[in-house]
Amino acid sequence: WSCVVNMAEEGDPSFTVVEYMRDHSGYKCGYCKSDNTNFSHGMWAHRMAVGDYQDLIDRGWRRSGKYCYKPTMDRTCCPMYTIKCDTLEFKLSKSQKKILKRIHRYLSHGAAKEEKVFGNDSSESMQGNPEYVIPKFEASQELSSVSLCTNVVNMRKNLESSATEEKESSLNSNKEYLTPGTEKDTNLCKASVESASQDFIGESPILKPKKLATTGPDPSRPPCRKAKDIRRERKEAKLAKLAQEALTRGESPMETKQCKMPNTQKVLEDFISEPLPENPAHTLELKLVRVSPPEAAFRNTFNASHAVFRNYQLQIHQDSEDECDKKSFQGFLVDGPLSPWQPHIGPPQGYGAFHHQYWLDGRLIAVGVLDILPHCLSSVYFYYDPEFSFLSLGTYASLREIALTRELQRRVPSLKWYYMGFYIHSCPKMRYKGRYNPSFLLCPETYSWIPIENALPQLDAAKYSRLNEDAAAVDENGQVDISKIRVLYRQDLMRYGRYHALNPGADDEEEVREYATLVGAKCAYSLFLYRS
Repeated sequence: WSCVVNMAEEGDPSFTVVEYMRDHSGYKCGYCKSDNTNFSHGMWAHRMAVGDYQDLIDRGWRRSGKYCYKPTMDRTCCPMYTIKCDTLEFKLSKSQKKILKRIHRYLSHGAAKEEKVFGNDSSESMQGNPEYVIPKFEASQELSSVSLCTNVVNMRKNLESSATEEKESSLNSNKEYLTPGTEKDTNLCKASVESASQDFIGESPILKPKKLATTGPDPSRPPCRKAKDIRRERKEAKLAKLAQEALTRGESPMETKQCKMPNTQKVLEDFISEPLPENPAHTLELKLVRVSPPEAAFRNTFNASHAVFRNYQLQIHQDSEDECDKKSFQGFLVDGPLSPWQPHIGPPQGYGAFHHQYWLDGRLIAVGVLDILPHCLSSVYFYYDPEFSFLSLGTYASLREIALTRELQRRVPSLKWYYMGFYIHSCPKMRYKGRYNPSFLLCPETYSWIPIENALPQLDAAKYSRLNEDAAAVDENGQVDISKIRVLYRQDLMRYGRYHALNPGADDEEEVREYATLVGAKCAYSLFLYRS
């Protein structure tokens, strides 16, 4: 095993500490249920700078709690391809529009049928949670102590070359009723960025939570009306207005040309900001709270968040009580390696690990676990109260996270990608991630991004594919001179070449070379490999 310390991208004082766990044995697959056909490489991350994790996920790595793993693509039974969506070019599908409209109807009138909606992305019938990866080995020692952080400046002075490659923020909750006309007074930097549109930055007037609708109509509310009747009345009112204006000008209303409004297609933010009635049946509030280090808003809602997680794991994934207790929840979705970073030109809430909470009438019903990184918003996990399965909250949350990414991009132009984890084509229940257009899959050999429509024919033919059809393309980040890899040895920083000279009996060159190939040259030359 080996361990790595890395100075993050320029400007970020954080560093990364990980243990590389060399293991080539098979694991049980959470997708096809085979006992020992799932192969991956692993690292235990004690601490991690956000820039480092960005580089790692662009090499096919992914985290589950503090454990980072990279599938052995040409060996594993169900190859897992990193997938990302270009949020600036995102186009809604018909099924996604239906789900947005369904949420809007539920918030407006409280009526919802207990049925599935086409396009629901939930893998609800999958027993076990394949996204919760538990390493076979625990970390050999605790390496996230503050002493490493205080010594890192002195350690830098011992390097042959100092050249390297690349505040806790409490967010105001955004009381949301999807009403675009609400006045906003709060500054962007102080507001919750969960809103999908600038019209929603800040706070909306607070409505008292309503109880869930009971049987029978509410006599205090106007009767429900058909949408086509409302559209007809609006059209008639518009024609009457045009006729009146014609009479004022001395023209005949019959000769007035009807101006047809341009047919502009509604975008994601238009659906999210669709106005609700004056007294909606339900209110929806989204909060983005930092979990590492935990802010007060997260600490105060920990029990509620765990309760939703427990119900979800028990009913959706059929976990045992031990598998979804507070300790498991803490290790899987709360404890994480990312060090927070809040530069002046970054997102208002900074970079790091967050929970995106969905509150319905003051009740927590869903949570999206997110990492905000220099170039993307990375979805770690999503869970919800099974009582609200009829709302297709999985799809709705993905759309809200795409909208959140677009909101962040207005502040940080480079942050435009939405990473959805892994796309598993061999598992039909996991193909839903390919429905967010346009999406790209990571080539497992060249680490270039391939449009998913170009990759699907190859994946239909074989579970594992290079994806990049250019035979001349190579991994430009794959050639590593291991003598230049940085090492942390007895609280001193040095190159691997020097470390090997000090320890000629160390038989770890093959392990170091394997590690370097997996993380790539960029990370290999900037990380520090810990040796005891």
